[in-house]
Amino acid sequence: MSLAQLHYTSAAGFTAVSPDVPRELLDEAEEVLAAFPAPAFSLTQLSDGSRLLSRTTTDPESGAAHTHAVHLPAGERLPGGALPVTAWDSPRWAPVAPAPGSTPEPLDLLTPAAGFFDREGLAAFAAACGGRLAGVLADVRALCEDPGAQPVVLVAQDPADIARWVAVVGAALPREHAHGLTFTTYAERPEHALQQIIGTSPDVVFPTAGFRVHRCDSGPSVTGAGSVPSVTDGGSAVSDTGAGPDSSDTGAGPARGGDDAWAAVAAQVWRAGRPELFKRAAAQPSLSNGEFEEGPLAATALSAGVPLDSRGRTAAARWAEQHADGLSASDWPALVGALCAPVPGPRPDGELDALARLAERVDGKVPTEILAPLAALFAAEDDNPAAVPELARQLAHELLADPERARSAAVREALDRHTDLHAQLLFHLDGLAPDNPFSVVRLLHTADLVRGVPDGLPHLRMCAAYSLPGASRQGSDEDRESTLHTVLRAAGVSPMVEPLVLRTGFRLVWPENLLPTPQEARWILGETGSDAHRTAGTYPELIRAALEGPADDPDVTPLAADLIRCFPHEIDARQLGALRMLEFAESLAEGRAGAGPVATALTLRSAAHPVEPTVLRRTFGLVARDLLAEQRPVGELSALARSGDADLIGAYGTAARTAPLLDRLRTAPSYAADCFVAWTSHVGASGVWDETRGALLEEVLRPALQHMTSREIASLLEHLDRSGGTHAADFRAWHRPGGTLGRLARRFGRR
Repeated sequence: MSLAQLHYTSAAGFTAVSPDVPRELLDEAEEVLAAFPAPAFSLTQLSDGSRLLSRTTTDPESGAAHTHAVHLPAGERLPGGALPVTAWDSPRWAPVAPAPGSTPEPLDLLTPAAGFFDREGLAAFAAACGGRLAGVLADVRALCEDPGAQPVVLVAQDPADIARWVAVVGAALPREHAHGLTFTTYAERPEHALQQIIGTSPDVVFPTAGFRVHRCDSGPSVTGAGSVPSVTDGGSAVSDTGAGPDSSDTGAGPARGGDDAWAAVAAQVWRAGRPELFKRAAAQPSLSNGEFEEGPLAATALSAGVPLDSRGRTAAARWAEQHADGLSASDWPALVGALCAPVPGPRPDGELDALARLAERVDGKVPTEILAPLAALFAAEDDNPAAVPELARQLAHELLADPERARSAAVREALDRHTDLHAQLLFHLDGLAPDNPFSVVRLLHTADLVRGVPDGLPHLRMCAAYSLPGASRQGSDEDRESTLHTVLRAAGVSPMVEPLVLRTGFRLVWPENLLPTPQEARWILGETGSDAHRTAGTYPELIRAALEGPADDPDVTPLAADLIRCFPHEIDARQLGALRMLEFAESLAEGRAGAGPVATALTLRSAAHPVEPTVLRRTFGLVARDLLAEQRPVGELSALARSGDADLIGAYGTAARTAPLLDRLRTAPSYAADCFVAWTSHVGASGVWDETRGALLEEVLRPALQHMTSREIASLLEHLDRSGGTHAADFRAWHRPGGTLGRLARRFGRR
């Protein structure tokens, strides 16, 4: 928009006016501008709701006053949305009146003078205002809420200071009020002024009845005929420099500012040099006091690091309680931390009540670490707070789930300030360590919360010892044995006395899904005995070490025997069947399995179903090894063929392809003859057997024979002749190329 210009002199009236300005507007404007015979900068509202922004200067030679004004239609703002007061020293103001009768074009902007209203300068000015600022803010707030309230008179020697006061007040006000607030930086007769904020000088004498008067100069009070009247003069309210600052913890300040919580908080925000927080607070929801609710401003200021007095902290706590559901997780740490920051002297009961209600409102809705500073604060007020143990329990669980939270300033400050909360946290961590000690180690590694764990917390002491630099981690067997001894010594109590330390130590050395090797399992079982493992609940890992150990590990089978002996009542039926299979495997390996190994193996496998692959591979592999021996148990090859068991027959086929057996086939004609007899026997016993034996003939035996000399083939045939039957003839037909090869291949090969 553009602004119509009006030029007025005390001698000639209007000398220049922009086109299309209505006559009725000029008539009313003339009455307004005629009241500015002295230098002043003013915003005045006219009867139709429009406003005049004017600047009056005096010719030093003639003494004539020239007023340059622009017209703001009702509801309109300055171009760019600038507050009217910022045009105080704009270079667009004409220093002298233009030629009479001219028609100046409307102005498209009123650029503020560089630097006059900069943030740093206004912050310094506001800080210098001291305790007077809250009183002025309170009285201006009253004007905004009730246009019929008493106008505010600001008394200062320099009109520029009045402009700065208007700028400081305007920045704190809600935007609509800040743009609509009328003012003048100087009035010779304040009682005739039409504005809401009226500036005047200390030498002006005026009847103060009906005004809120603030003397804004620093320095000693002025007395005498020209002084601002006392509070009793005419019944007005006068604020002087004698008022103390309103930043004390009691909220004391000028009388009216001291009664207005919003004004007190706004003054503290200005004195902290953070005027941008007014705009940020305006975006927050209020409670019930509308635009001048102190809660949003107090909460915003505290979260931004501005210290407030007790009344401000109380307002912030009440606002946060009412709007807890609308705040995000990122809003809470800074706000609660600021609410609980150390303050001089005791906190008033009203503040503590507001904090208690806030804690109750958000309990269970925000992470416990956010509540930790509140708990510490209450504990400092009460030597035996009932909420501390439960808070410590929640905090322990949350810190274990996310150790990075332990780095937060809120948690550290709460634990540093409240030793009882710290002690309770260690107690709960000690109780949680046996089930998840590595999480405790990660927590201790992330943040130093222990600082020397006291006696009586054995599990936490073990975790602290494990997390020390240089402590062994998941390395060699010797490293794990050394680490277990280290952490058990740190516990300060024997596993025989407190078996749960065994669980903690066990899960520190073998965390998560890492199992001890069978050798380690035998060693730890021998070191501590079965009773400690039974109570600690660590024997399942020992059982898994046996059942999931490598199929060729020599310690697996003796470990299985130890476990059956030590835990006869704890092992379930399936696991017992699998361990029995390992025992049977050991008897096979030592040649003392007895009769019927095929039937025994299948029976044990049925009891252990579903059996671990390594157990099955170990046991069935040893059965297959015996059945591939030249002196195999009588009748067992037939039992194997007729069983039709894919796992056992598959193990037989796998064993026949191992390197030692292949070497033996290539170099031992008698063994090759025996395998030919075995692999052409029991035709049709089962489909799995026919498939397997045919594959062995073609894929194992035939390639092996290619490595034999003619003499070795002849020796093989001699062995087949001595075995009787048609084996030699069958071999000749199978081995000879052409002729009946296809028919015999079909007979002895795969079906």
